[in-house]
Amino acid sequence: MKLLWFFSLPGGLLAAGPAMKCDALAAKSFGDEVEIHSAAIVVERGNVPEHCDVRGVIWPEAGFSIKLPAAWNDRFQMVGNGGTAGVISFGAMDNALRKGFATASTDTGHDAVKEPLATFAYVTPENPNGRRKFLDFAYLAVHETAVLAKQVIHAYYGAAPRYSYWVGCSTGGRQGLQEAQRYPEDFDGLVIGAPGLYNTGNSMRRIWVGQSQVGAGAIPVEKLPLLTKVVYGKCDAVDGLKDGLIDDPRRCGFDPARDVPKCAGAEAADCFTAAQIGSLGKIYGGVRDSKGKLLFPGEPVGSEPVWAENLIGPSKLVLPRSESQMKFALLDPPPGPSWSYTMFNFDTDPPRLARAASELNAQNPDLAPLKKRGGKIVQYSGWADQQVNPLPGIEYYETVSKRMGGAATREFYRLFMVPGMFHCSGGPGCNTADWLGAVMDWVEKGTAPAQITGAHVEGGNTTRTRPLCPHPQVARYKGTGSIDAAANFACGDGRP
Repeated sequence: MKLLWFFSLPGGLLAAGPAMKCDALAAKSFGDEVEIHSAAIVVERGNVPEHCDVRGVIWPEAGFSIKLPAAWNDRFQMVGNGGTAGVISFGAMDNALRKGFATASTDTGHDAVKEPLATFAYVTPENPNGRRKFLDFAYLAVHETAVLAKQVIHAYYGAAPRYSYWVGCSTGGRQGLQEAQRYPEDFDGLVIGAPGLYNTGNSMRRIWVGQSQVGAGAIPVEKLPLLTKVVYGKCDAVDGLKDGLIDDPRRCGFDPARDVPKCAGAEAADCFTAAQIGSLGKIYGGVRDSKGKLLFPGEPVGSEPVWAENLIGPSKLVLPRSESQMKFALLDPPPGPSWSYTMFNFDTDPPRLARAASELNAQNPDLAPLKKRGGKIVQYSGWADQQVNPLPGIEYYETVSKRMGGAATREFYRLFMVPGMFHCSGGPGCNTADWLGAVMDWVEKGTAPAQITGAHVEGGNTTRTRPLCPHPQVARYKGTGSIDAAANFACGDGRP
């Protein structure tokens, strides 16, 4: 094999003569189930550096891209997907390239344009591989692409990556936890953002909310500013500091039946009708069967400013996705295209989600194999997440801690909750943080993140910084200095 010579570049990157030419990768065999469709050098363009771009498919239909930078930092970073995937995450790959990582992404086995939402999983004569494509979406395609990417990296550079990292949010967070649970050997460090780890439950919750918005209980989008004002007026200062953030929504005790203004008679802009208050009670109170048993936790307060984009607005962004998943993938047997979210029965249908839950959800608390091999997890969620309820992620972390012991868990796995952050980013909170840097320092230097500095950035300017603390700690104001400076806060006890 050709020898590989490295020399240092600014920023710690390494330049190397590859062990083989980029286009030669297209002719190299990586197993019977892998087809390499193209391998070509992409010249530097804008702020995306020169790299070798390898494209192909893993049987039956898992498309992938693997990008190999000319200036390699001898590390591999795989990036996750969002929603129901069906596309390769090129933007996130380019972010990794700019830092010198060899990087990869998969569409998880289907084309979102040809098979929108969850139609890819519906087994028909025209789609006989639907069952396998569901498993690819659930966990297989990510694992198989990670394995292949490492093989391609070794073939191209003549050396394996020194460290391998996963970075993903939402569906990407769920994918990362699947990797940690099922294939702990794939990655040394994982950044797990806003994980939709309880996918079947979250889909059920979206349908629960959707059903509450049918008829008189529908909440007009125009009333969301009023609801937001009431919620923040009651909950903002509970943590001892009125700063536009709700540190832990569980501490507030907001009750719409008691706390929102009630219409004395007809519908009006400055109040909520009895039916609308009942609907709010369902949203905050959680998914329940006819006997009142809680099936999935309710919406934590704080995300009301963006409900129009996801829960109750005309578009109901996440409702069609969840309805499609129920139609074609989650319910067993799948009811098919004629089924509607209004038909979901919260007494009889939840047991029909068991098979999908065992494959799609990432809730196995046994992370001992990952810990044993030295793997590290930095997980984060926004307290004001409007798409993926953050409570199951907290419950999962606490379940792992009970199973493995709190101290043992903190040696390899830490959870950071971000007050005021919406789904993956955005919101009034300090939602910009170097999650990857934190997990890399932990993996490579043994420096566990005691806290991570978060920033709120508007128009390119940082307007506030705040320490983000490992759960269950929260940032507490020291009593003096600007409330917009992280130095004036310390991490302390935050149990509700």
